[in-house]
Amino acid sequence: MSTVTWERAPDWRLVLPAVGAWLAAWLATEFPSAAMALTVVLLTVTLLAMLLIRRRAWFATVCVVAAAAALATGTVSVRAEARVPEVISAALDSGDRVELRFVLAGLPREGSYGHRLPATVTAIDGVTTQAPVLVFAELPEERPGIGTEMVVETTLKPTATGDDVVAMAFANETPELFAHPHPILEVGNTLRAGFIALAEQLPGAGAMLVPGLAVGDESLVDDQLDQAMKVSSLSHLTAVSGSNIALIVIGIVAFGRLLGWSRPVRIAAAGFALAGFVLLVTPQGSVIRAAAMAVIVLALESFSRPVSGVPVLGLAVIALLVADPWISHDYGFALSAAATAGLLIGTRPVAKWLERWLPPSIALLIAVPLVAQLACQPILLMLDPRLPVYGVIANLLAAPAAPVATVVGLFACLIGALVPPIGLAVAWVAWLPAQWIALIAQTVERLPGAAVPWFSGTFGVLSWVVLCTALALLAPKRVPIRWKQAIVVGLSFSLLIVITQSTLAMLQRPTDWRVVACDIGQGDALLVRSGDATVLIDTGEDAEALHACFAEFGVDQLDLLILSHFDRDHSGAVADLRIPVTAAWLPDTNEARAEPVTATLQLAGIAVYFGARGDSLALGDMSWQVLSPERKADGAPSSATGNDSSLTVLAQPTASCTSSCLSLVALGDLGESAQAPLLELPVAADIVKVSHHGSRDQNAALYALIAARVGLISVGAGNGYGHPTEEALDMLTAAGTTHFRTDTQGHLAVFGDGDALRVWVSKPGSVDE
Repeated sequence: MSTVTWERAPDWRLVLPAVGAWLAAWLATEFPSAAMALTVVLLTVTLLAMLLIRRRAWFATVCVVAAAAALATGTVSVRAEARVPEVISAALDSGDRVELRFVLAGLPREGSYGHRLPATVTAIDGVTTQAPVLVFAELPEERPGIGTEMVVETTLKPTATGDDVVAMAFANETPELFAHPHPILEVGNTLRAGFIALAEQLPGAGAMLVPGLAVGDESLVDDQLDQAMKVSSLSHLTAVSGSNIALIVIGIVAFGRLLGWSRPVRIAAAGFALAGFVLLVTPQGSVIRAAAMAVIVLALESFSRPVSGVPVLGLAVIALLVADPWISHDYGFALSAAATAGLLIGTRPVAKWLERWLPPSIALLIAVPLVAQLACQPILLMLDPRLPVYGVIANLLAAPAAPVATVVGLFACLIGALVPPIGLAVAWVAWLPAQWIALIAQTVERLPGAAVPWFSGTFGVLSWVVLCTALALLAPKRVPIRWKQAIVVGLSFSLLIVITQSTLAMLQRPTDWRVVACDIGQGDALLVRSGDATVLIDTGEDAEALHACFAEFGVDQLDLLILSHFDRDHSGAVADLRIPVTAAWLPDTNEARAEPVTATLQLAGIAVYFGARGDSLALGDMSWQVLSPERKADGAPSSATGNDSSLTVLAQPTASCTSSCLSLVALGDLGESAQAPLLELPVAADIVKVSHHGSRDQNAALYALIAARVGLISVGAGNGYGHPTEEALDMLTAAGTTHFRTDTQGHLAVFGDGDALRVWVSKPGSVDE
């Protein structure tokens, strides 16, 4: 088989087309209504570039980039509307319960609120259709395999534009079996289930990792190990790596050569092994990327064409984006492509640079994890704005163990299906390196400064890219010494700022905070410390940002979850909560009682209570009182819906409070008319969570009555709604309330007592009261 070799001058010709196709696919799936217009523009650019190629050579690059991008956007323009069938649109619009028949399309993942089932709809209320959805439900005792067709009563909820599924389905009952998987899929299901049973007989954290490393099943990995793997930058080892496909394909071809097989037989054998492996480990992002590259390599091999890693990766990315433009939003696929590109392009120059101080073998050993970390970090920063300080070291220590655990684990899976005792013995061999990896992760997590805060958002990503670019410019000898000196000075100054800011942020972050408005984008997520208890009011939609806030403020469990209402920017991350929740408080409305999220909470064993005006509870050192909605005269649930059904609460310190004894009013998304009834209640408080992200639909008299010293506005940067509005800010100013906002100031932590009330912000340029 042709081998992928390092090149002194990598072939970059398909790099820009791949990047262009990715960007175009992302834009088109985010704005599908503009996909056709974007395609026309790109095709026009392609034609113009073709006409001008003879004048300037770089027009050829423009032509190819535009053509690749047009293919991706063209796919969106053709498929976007048909992607959401009419029967699904009707179910989403009505909000009624429907009978959903679906085929399990991926491995179920257990969460705090039941299982997440990637699925393909096959029928709704008996009407045949097809579309990707995400089902939240409890599973039967016998775990269904991929390809199993099931049926359940559920309610459909819309997803964000650009999501890889068109709807979410929340079921309050266990789906029933409708049809068994295809026999070919059943083979993979049986092998995985048998291997999970073997792994469950092994001890410790290594047993949790073996199935993921070998067959891509992460179901045994618990939250503690998952967190340790993330902090240590080893999370890619909780699941099967795309590099395993390269090992298998190269191994089959090499074995065939050793036995004297002809080229067609070698290619057929490698293709068969590739298909079987993908069937076994399931088509995850990294697996899809590696499989596409393997198919291209095998095709080139069949024509005796030379193989070069960078063009193969570029072509694979373009082909996958054209086949499924929505994969441009898949973080797993993005991380896999970035890591592969970094290794193909950067390993050799980084190793050469390190050889100035280290032997070549040691330099190469360090260069591989270093380059992969540098390439993936911009994407990881979008998920968690922290730098894994010991990530390279952890990967260096884990590198020898990962392939052994993977290959031996795969053998254990295959042998265990035939002779379980021998399979178990082999699984023990795979357990040893897996346990070593888990030990590394758990040790690194406990080290001081394991994860250093970095700038969040787009600025954080760009600052990391600039830093890496500057470091890259330092390496070549041809760069003038004055430039290098200037870069060193600039980097030193920048790093000093980052280190100083991170250190000051950690030192200044209050430990006695009472209320924290988490910076989770356009949505609400308010943490309240109620004595020894912790309360979360709303979750927002971005689960990763929410959990980053939890980590920053040391929250590892919730005694009470309050959901003001059920818009996605307030409750969208409920299903992704990964910390224990004891109880939930929801608005006592007809809408809430029929809401699928309610059933999901109840199925998870969480005590659910419905609150209305006059209801109260004591929790820790605070008393909590519901201000709205108001039940009907006969005690029936309120008929309010949407924003005006928001569960509005007043939290006040009790006599047992000893520090940061501050009161809070959280107004949810109440509009002006729904705020008016609160004028008849005693609502004065130190802190007000401003309603509806600071929209103009506010009641000035209410804010004057609350007379809060601090107003917290949870709002996303660059949102398209104009939040917060000047009208809302003027109301707060007129009421004597100093406003703070998450879009410009990050996390907002309120603490202190009386005249010493203060607000800590996570982003610079803030003002304390």
